[in-house]
Amino acid sequence: MSVDFTHDRPPVSSVASRCDRRALAGLVLMLATVLPGCTTVRSATAELPALPPMPPLLGNTNTPVRNALAYHETIRGMNTAELARERSALSGAGNAPLVQMKQVMLLSHPQGNNNLQRAQSLLEAINGSEKPDAVALQPLARLLAEQLQERVRLENTADRLTQQLERTGQQLKDAQKQSDQLQEKLDALTEIERTLPARPSTPTPPLPSSRERRSEK
Repeated sequence: MSVDFTHDRPPVSSVASRCDRRALAGLVLMLATVLPGCTTVRSATAELPALPPMPPLLGNTNTPVRNALAYHETIRGMNTAELARERSALSGAGNAPLVQMKQVMLLSHPQGNNNLQRAQSLLEAINGSEKPDAVALQPLARLLAEQLQERVRLENTADRLTQQLERTGQQLKDAQKQSDQLQEKLDALTEIERTLPARPSTPTPPLPSSRERRSEK
């Protein structure tokens, strides 16, 4: 006698569904450990958790972005001379999207010879390209473009404030100069008045006596 166990076996689709749910649950748990700030407020000085290993499915995605971020980490502590050598090395590297992104980072580096307009032009070229590497870099390029735009705005505001302060300082200097000139004139007039001879006093006529007042009546 044979026993049919097929009625006890779950369908293949059900098994696949449970596997998908388990994979999704594992990914959610992984993201929860990477992004604890979404559920709790942490101190700014708290130690960041170590990133868990990326799943094989996601390990090779966004390679241009990873390379760009790694390059940014490399040049972050460079001085002016090192940045100049890096710009020279990239000058003949072509116009690949990743090369353009590296040039953007160099052109906007705080220790370098900033050329924010050129950096913005390169970001526009990346955002307008349909190359696969450019498409992968476009989210980062849009973020950098927004930051550069805000930086340009702040620098323009700082320039206007500096010019206004310079004008105000010049006005204060002019006002102080006029005040000093007026004080000198007042001092000169006071000195002239001090050296003038004293005027003779006019004698006051004596008051009439009571007899004279009665005679006048």
